[in-house]
Amino acid sequence: MGYGTRVFLVVEGKIRRIGVDRFSRITSEALPEYAGQRIPYAILLFEREEGKLEDLRYCEGGYLLFDKEGKVDEDIGWNHIRLAQAGEDNPKSFTARRAEQIGRENKWNPTGEQLNHMIALAKRGDRGRI
Repeated sequence: MGYGTRVFLVVEGKIRRIGVDRFSRITSEALPEYAGQRIPYAILLFEREEGKLEDLRYCEGGYLLFDKEGKVDEDIGWNHIRLAQAGEDNPKSFTARRAEQIGRENKWNPTGEQLNHMIALAKRGDRGRI
């Protein structure tokens, strides 16, 4: 048994799968079609048995904030991670509390219907991947 990861974006109400490799490069690659937008994303982790995705084990969601050129605005989108690292020595510090607040603001959870649709797309294969 192993694991399989699938990543989805919700663009204009439509769920679109994006390759894990492409998602990992998203901070260095411009995607002009998303310029100036705040796009929800979800990362799904499945158990994999005999090459097939089985049970969903984990789901995490957030927002990607794109600047006017279509690059992820790291100053906004990933600040909670930097702030959390800066405040990790003192969890009651302003920095740690602010990181927690920004993390909550940038958290996104798909609805049950969206999640079921993502699961179905993931298990169907690579069709529709961007």
